[in-house]
Amino acid sequence: MTKARYSVGGMSCSACASGIERTLKRRAGVKDVTVSLMDGSMYIEYDQTLISKNDIFSIVQGLGYSIGQENTPSAKEKDKAQNKRRSECDILKTRFLISAVLLLALMYFSMGGMISLPQPPAPVGEVIQWVLSTAVLFVNFRFFTVGVRAVFKGVPNMDTLVSLGSAVSYIYSVVLVIVFWAKGGTMPMLYFESAAMIVTLVTLGKWLESRSKQRTGGEIEKLVRLIPSTATLLLPDGSHKTVFTDSLQIGDIVLVKQGDYLPVDGKILSGHAFIDTSAVTGESLPVEVQPGDAVTSAATVKSGVLRVCAERVGKQTTLAKIIQMVQEAGASKAPLQKIADKVAGIFVPAVTVIALITFIIWFSLSQNFATAMNFAVSVLVISCPCSLGLATPVAIMAATGRGAGMGILYKDAEALQKAAQINFVLLDKTATLTEGKPTVTDFLCFGDEAEVRQTVGGIESLSSHPLASCIREFCGATCQISTYRYQMGQGAIAERNGKIYRIGNRKLCEKAQGLEQGEAFLKEGKTVVYFTEDDKLLAIFAVADVLKQSSKRAVACLKERGIQVAMLTGDNPQAAAAVARMAGIDEYYADVLPQDKFNYVSAVQRTHKTVAMVGDGINDAPALKQSDVGIAVGTGTGVAIDSASIILASGDLSALSDMVALSQKTVQNIKQNLFWAFFYNVVAIPVAAGAFAFASFTLNPMIAAACMSLSSLFVVTNALRLTKFKGKNDESRQKSINY
Repeated sequence: MTKARYSVGGMSCSACASGIERTLKRRAGVKDVTVSLMDGSMYIEYDQTLISKNDIFSIVQGLGYSIGQENTPSAKEKDKAQNKRRSECDILKTRFLISAVLLLALMYFSMGGMISLPQPPAPVGEVIQWVLSTAVLFVNFRFFTVGVRAVFKGVPNMDTLVSLGSAVSYIYSVVLVIVFWAKGGTMPMLYFESAAMIVTLVTLGKWLESRSKQRTGGEIEKLVRLIPSTATLLLPDGSHKTVFTDSLQIGDIVLVKQGDYLPVDGKILSGHAFIDTSAVTGESLPVEVQPGDAVTSAATVKSGVLRVCAERVGKQTTLAKIIQMVQEAGASKAPLQKIADKVAGIFVPAVTVIALITFIIWFSLSQNFATAMNFAVSVLVISCPCSLGLATPVAIMAATGRGAGMGILYKDAEALQKAAQINFVLLDKTATLTEGKPTVTDFLCFGDEAEVRQTVGGIESLSSHPLASCIREFCGATCQISTYRYQMGQGAIAERNGKIYRIGNRKLCEKAQGLEQGEAFLKEGKTVVYFTEDDKLLAIFAVADVLKQSSKRAVACLKERGIQVAMLTGDNPQAAAAVARMAGIDEYYADVLPQDKFNYVSAVQRTHKTVAMVGDGINDAPALKQSDVGIAVGTGTGVAIDSASIILASGDLSALSDMVALSQKTVQNIKQNLFWAFFYNVVAIPVAAGAFAFASFTLNPMIAAACMSLSSLFVVTNALRLTKFKGKNDESRQKSINY
């Protein structure tokens, strides 16, 4: 099976997207297809042996839409894509302005006589109206080409309704003018201004909607702009030159100066700098880096100069993958969208039937063709499949973009919707709640501290034990050691200046006095390392994997939301109890294996809880997959990230509460949009059909067109509120420190 993403242009409403989906799904070889109206994209999974890419392109183009290859934009492509979006918006603006000018002139000749403005004699004035309305329809001819083609392809859309309503008004008026010319008499009421007003107001709505849509993708646009167009490439002879970023290869060495964005993922070869990684992680505090450290694209060098060896370039960089993930999430469909899609799929034919029935009923009651046509056209024009189709995707795109700006990456819309229902969170301990590396937390010295630090540093510099590096780093000094011998399961024995030193556990140093002073650290779940000279205790080191600064705050915030929190760890009960106590977690399980984590997630789910599993390691992958919402810490392994449906890019657990809050706000926004879309159409269509004519409350096609445009605009602007979302912990992460 081949999975691909293509750009689709020319869609005007959800019926367009649904029509493309239905048509492609009927073809052999197409397993799944999702078309996003919001960002004009199509995700398709198909069997190349049964249907080719060219076949797919031909089908979509045959429906009247454009289609092309779409990838994560390269440095040279991003400005072109942005200019194209602006151009489409500008075209709509130009169409509206030209139509508005022509419409104003048309209104003068059609309604000026009502307020005693001078008018040309009949039928000159009517012919002028004919010419002006023809010009307006010509400027907006796309409604007719797309709408008519959609009918013949069996996928009618909003353009079909608009073109049908406008065309009926126009053709009816033309026939009346011709009849008047032939037979004379009193000129009947014409609808040229209605035909022109309909397409003009809908074009206005589309222009405003297009501008609003651009804002919903603002966070994605910010990410795309972080891809620098050029980079400074260091050549073998020591010179350097400026090249396009997308021409860089793995192994190239790039020079990154203060103020520059890192164009690649790689390792620092030389240099020392503070870099700002907030664009990817949401963490605004600059990070100090030095040779040997790994750095990712989109980080900004705040001070210093770096030479970086490229390990991932182009579309393989961290930033490119994040952009792709956010785009895919924004284009995916939430379960809530299924109802709207089903309605949108039958909406246009249903409205057309309602309009026809309306015409028949009113013509039977009034025996007046003009009255019956007025109500029928109003029904066609006021109906708004756009608001139904936009209700979910516009909110999803706004939310996923905002989440990306906060370091919260949703892989799809379903994960975003499910996250709003989370009421039980399971947290892995190591590297999720804790830093994931041993640190000396306590130090007791019973001799000359400088001498102790130097000797211990020298001994540990010869050791490959996992705890040796953190103790050596803590000591900060080294010395020459005469002999060194590691005793398996106990520690090291070394000689310096004729003295025998031991550093290790209690069994290795059992002859020394005062070892009981380390018992308190053991009760706290810490690992105790003793250092002795012969049988004299010189120092005690307490080592532990320390709690992240954000963990306690994150747990407290989750509890405030009424979410139950538990911890799972493969560590021993003492260490687990200590970490749980410090983090404020009441329920924890120690000595668990990967399958135990999986089973525990399943057990909690059987109690009808919506479970989120947060982890970072390979051993967490089964539990992440089984949980309702798998959340991976962005600093974790690739397997964990692949198994999760949401990623916290920074590893800051305080983002958990904000993630739930954003999801809840998004679901609430979607429900508001769907309610409005259904409510609007349920109320507006009967009103347009004349159901309240007995109370002298009726609409004409012009007012109906304005209502339809405002309905879509309401949905889009409501979703735009999500781009301003501020999480409880967001403010602290957004504060910036400049060096």
